[in-house]
Amino acid sequence: MKFIFTSAFLLFFATSTVAQTDSIRMTKVFGGYKYFQNNQGLTVKQLGVALEANPEASKLFQQAKPNGTAATIFGMAGGFLVGWPIGTAIAGGKPSWELAGIGAGLIVISIPFSSVFNKKTKEAVSIYNQGNKTSTIRKRTELKFNVSPNQVGVVMKF
Repeated sequence: MKFIFTSAFLLFFATSTVAQTDSIRMTKVFGGYKYFQNNQGLTVKQLGVALEANPEASKLFQQAKPNGTAATIFGMAGGFLVGWPIGTAIAGGKPSWELAGIGAGLIVISIPFSSVFNKKTKEAVSIYNQGNKTSTIRKRTELKFNVSPNQVGVVMKF
């Protein structure tokens, strides 16, 4: 009885396990995207390292990086220039709303840079994932029962 239960459990486990691929997943979040590979979060730097495995995807990502840098610089400077007068007003001081206007302009300037970065990065990840599907064969775990004149056994291949 114990043998049948164990065999059934192994058979179920063997048919449900699939080898993981190294595909990269992008998830939209407020203000951009998060990147995951094998359910591990990736920074932009780690994403660049992962994409190096595919020269075409890596080249496209390298073209996208300056746009991401520009978007970050303009966006952070703009956020600071908007936040400073707001903080001054909350504290009871006399805010310089001209700074807030300049900051809003910088934020608007950062939007096209961010859009180009996200578009090219999404395309690079897509190219990387396409290359993975063609070069990586997903292996399924196999469970076979072997019977010979002298023995009975279970063979598990993965």
